[in-house]
Amino acid sequence: MDDFHIDPVTPPDSVYTTSLVCVQNGVHLRVMNWRPKNPVTKNPIIFVAGWVSAVSGWTPLLKIMAARRPVYYIETREKRSALFEKRKMKPEDFSIGRMAQDLIVVCRQLGIASPTSTVIGSSLGATALLEALKGGRLTAGTAFLIAPNSEFKAPWYLQWMLFLPASLYHGIKYFVLWYIKTFMVDVKNEPEQMMRYNETLQAAHPQRIKLSAIAAIRGRYQVWPYLDSVRIPVALAYAPTDKLHSSINIRHMVGRLPKATVVTCPSNRYMHRAEVMQDIEAFILKSTA
Repeated sequence: MDDFHIDPVTPPDSVYTTSLVCVQNGVHLRVMNWRPKNPVTKNPIIFVAGWVSAVSGWTPLLKIMAARRPVYYIETREKRSALFEKRKMKPEDFSIGRMAQDLIVVCRQLGIASPTSTVIGSSLGATALLEALKGGRLTAGTAFLIAPNSEFKAPWYLQWMLFLPASLYHGIKYFVLWYIKTFMVDVKNEPEQMMRYNETLQAAHPQRIKLSAIAAIRGRYQVWPYLDSVRIPVALAYAPTDKLHSSINIRHMVGRLPKATVVTCPSNRYMHRAEVMQDIEAFILKSTA
């Protein structure tokens, strides 16, 4: 496990702390917190990254974000940083619903479940936030969600991997990386996206990545039920060049959410870099005016 006490982002003039928050009996999640010494506002940002994503992939954005506002970066339970006391884990321990409940618990325990908070997430993290926001279960003022998933599907000819022992993960991850590189990512125009997936899969926890994939794919999760119960302003950001997230489904989500807007970005690279902070700040300003 990484050293909790080393700041992985090091934004200027910001104080870094980290903690483990109990979300369920025997389960603790890592939360990283940055507090700027001279914040533009004290209204916090709650950030949840995608499936097994490494914080290093978000460093450019977090660096500028944490220099302006308090930031709470919550690592979801499929990541290596989560602590599990029980050895026997099941797919339902890693479902989207369970992760959403984790986020609700963390925000309440840290006292950041507030109408002054902005929640920001990417991919699976964005989906878990949407699930948590349904029915007002997670209190927030605004949400900026980058490429949320509406569902999780795998081609039938890849689903056999879900039945393999977790011990074989280190062998098949190279096949998965080849598949993503060949069919899912525009490596020529989006080399950073492929680098992030490579870093993510190399560092992933074998058993947890398998169980979370089973929970999402074989559990046939879909975001659509009760989506209209999310009553706060929501921005859904996507890049037309991003092949891993359906732009059609993202636009369908905008149509289902009562207070939603779509933010079209030039590339996946843009959505992970400091430039997207301009879109985030503009959205927050417009939503709270």
